Amino acid sequence: MPCAEAVVAAGSPLVGQGESALLVKPYMNEMTRSELHLVLTSGYSTISASFVAAYIALGVPARNLITSAAMSIPASIAISKARFPEIEEPVTKGAIVVDRGEDPAKVPANVLHAWFRGARFGLFIVGQVIANTLAYLSLLALFNNLLTWIGKGFGIQDLTLVLILGYVFYPLAFLIGIPRDEIFPVAQLLATKFVSNELLAYAKLQSLMESDNPLSDRAYTITSYALCGFANLSSLAVQTVIIALAPDQTKVIVKIAFSALICGYISTLQTAAIV
Repeated sequence: MPCAEAVVAAGSPLVGQGESALLVKPYMNEMTRSELHLVLTSGYSTISASFVAAYIALGVPARNLITSAAMSIPASIAISKARFPEIEEPVTKGAIVVDRGEDPAKVPANVLHAWFRGARFGLFIVGQVIANTLAYLSLLALFNNLLTWIGKGFGIQDLTLVLILGYVFYPLAFLIGIPRDEIFPVAQLLATKFVSNELLAYAKLQSLMESDNPLSDRAYTITSYALCGFANLSSLAVQTVIIALAPDQTKVIVKIAFSALICGYISTLQTAAIV
């Protein structure tokens, strides 16, 4: 396995999506399509250490989060390579010889100069994340309002993308081992995670557990594993900031981003299925 993608995959549960790619920033422009796909997939398939405390505060067992984050990385590697097998020669396989092509005139004059450049680049990344996320949320609100308007015409109240995908994900909930009478509420949680984010899905999961009809211990454990990942449509907007790290790979990243999202989602479900 090439060094660069291995470092990103190993770092994803610690620093999270996007940030893990910074670990190999000098080599991003040199990566093959298969490597870039794995970089994206590994980020989608797990969570970062900085989010664990937030999920624990919601009542999710820490052992479930940590175990799922660790198990999903090998799964993401296997699924990503099955989707995009390596047919090129990675530059970080074996001896690493990369010409960074850095203009001597742009080399930092000292540590302070490098610090300022890093801060400016960080601000650029944060700006992209905020802009992309706001654009996605606006599009989602528009789409949900349109679905609700159409649904009222057919006598369907509160028709949203989450409701529709809840039925689409019904077979997935069955395949990962959810008991038959608990499949639909879990499928709705899987849809919430995919459309919105895992934090909202975990909040709904805990509300369900405090209701008069909570999930069984088996269903709860499997669901807590299945929700443990950044594979959602809003993260699709976040992960595209990798384009800033590899501007020469923009077209490739845009083409494989959704494929990586699906592979990351499947990786998390696979982890939940073997609990």
